[in-house]
Amino acid sequence: MSSNEKKYFGIRDVARIAGVSTATVSRVINSPDSTSEAVRKRVIAVIQEYNYVPNQMAKNLFSKTSNSIAIFVYDMENPFFTSLVKKLNKIAFKNKYTLLICDTENNIDKEREYLNYCKSIRTSGIILTEGVNYDLYSSSDSQQTIACLDRSVDTKFSTVRSDNVKGIRMLIDYLYNLNHRRIAFAGAMDELQTATERKNSYIKSLGSHDIYINEDYIFTGHFNYETGVKALNYFWSLNEKPTAIVCANDQIAKGLIMEAYKLNISVPDDLSVVGFDGIVSPYFYPRITTVKQDIKKIAKSLFEAITLKPSNPVHDIIDVSIVIGESCKKIDFE
Repeated sequence: MSSNEKKYFGIRDVARIAGVSTATVSRVINSPDSTSEAVRKRVIAVIQEYNYVPNQMAKNLFSKTSNSIAIFVYDMENPFFTSLVKKLNKIAFKNKYTLLICDTENNIDKEREYLNYCKSIRTSGIILTEGVNYDLYSSSDSQQTIACLDRSVDTKFSTVRSDNVKGIRMLIDYLYNLNHRRIAFAGAMDELQTATERKNSYIKSLGSHDIYINEDYIFTGHFNYETGVKALNYFWSLNEKPTAIVCANDQIAKGLIMEAYKLNISVPDDLSVVGFDGIVSPYFYPRITTVKQDIKKIAKSLFEAITLKPSNPVHDIIDVSIVIGESCKKIDFE
């Protein structure tokens, strides 16, 4: 080893220089009250002089949990999850927790690998965002506390979700008051709880206004930009085109509006469009009328479900609000 290389300075070095055992150094770091003042001063002086930093991974191995939580993210490209991770990380940092971000891409093999890693480092808990409900998690596994966002894995796990039913109902009521009766839905997908709840609320809300449920007006697709592009082309190929489209999330709405622009279809003059999430950039034009999820409350509820470890599972439904943009227009009765 060259003289310029720095040798790792570990707990054994601290113990040797301070003239105590490694167990004593550990007690000074983890439970200082269990040692004498003289010993504490001697050990702390060595730690400060040599800038010793305890190996957190090693500490975790000797405890049941660590001050780290993991979030399994379904789609890192979705701005909703980016905003959620930022809010959650802010709360975790304030409370001296480390947030591990696991980009699962809704892949069972990746989820299994991440789950095993979280167990190996003794994470305090795991937050599962929406995704297919793989049979990887067991409520009997005491190693991990699990909380789910828009995902039902086990009834014994705490869950957090936005009021999807109310959100879609507000959008349908809004479009109905703008005289729209041919209202389509883009983003139906049985695999995801959020998509199912939003589609079912769309159907129920149309029924409450005595609007015929046209199966041709329901487009299946993922929560991404490409679904919006495909949905616009599909709906515009119909003989009786919809006058308004409810998109299951803002990504779909953005893709749909951009494709409409390419095809010289005016939003909102030719077609009204609404979204869901409330995370569209203010610089996107036209500003999308959407349902805003309270990401701050969602993050807080998830963090508490993991760190407070309630004896009984908590099932929080977070309220939503409608944000009126420039993507809808009142039309004349047909």
